[in-house]
Amino acid sequence: MTTAAEIKRVVRLTLEREPRLIYHKRLLIVPPVGHYLRAFLLDQTSTKEVFRLCYLVQPLYAPSQWVSPGFGDDLHVGPRWSVKDPAIPQYVADVVLGEGMKRIGHVDSPEAFLEYAEGLEELRLARRKFYIFLTLALLGRFDEARPLGQEIVAGYLPYTSAHQHARRFLRLFDDGPARVRRVLKSWEQGTARRLQVDGFWQSQW
Repeated sequence: MTTAAEIKRVVRLTLEREPRLIYHKRLLIVPPVGHYLRAFLLDQTSTKEVFRLCYLVQPLYAPSQWVSPGFGDDLHVGPRWSVKDPAIPQYVADVVLGEGMKRIGHVDSPEAFLEYAEGLEELRLARRKFYIFLTLALLGRFDEARPLGQEIVAGYLPYTSAHQHARRFLRLFDDGPARVRRVLKSWEQGTARRLQVDGFWQSQW
């Protein structure tokens, strides 16, 4: 498995070319960190010297315990990502600052996130619907969010977190947008803390 020191060496050129990026725990984070964590993950694999490079957009107003490329994918281009390849630092910089930023650099608002999410085939999976549901709730678009929340409640077993959270928000809609936003703000603060990116988080509330 690749070490943290090896990954830090690999991304050094990327950081020199784009100093605004933040390197943190195998992540190259695109600032600002507001409602969304936009980042490039240089993840470990079971093969020594080889890492996985993927991009991700993670809504922080959804409860989570770990960084997940659920709204992203591998950057499947070029050679295997080996820390021993002397050309890899240059290649990573080119891919991250080119194709990578083109994919996620613009996703900096709930409206942009919805547009981005609509273009992902993975959204056919039921577990992704919860994030869309919360985004619509954040925007106060309850008429659109309500049928999606009802679909989540019907499709999940009662003990799952998605079922329970969706039921709660469907009730919160009756209390109005301000109440919904207070809950989402609290969740966002907690998620940023659990993911250990709260030092970079800038409140959008």
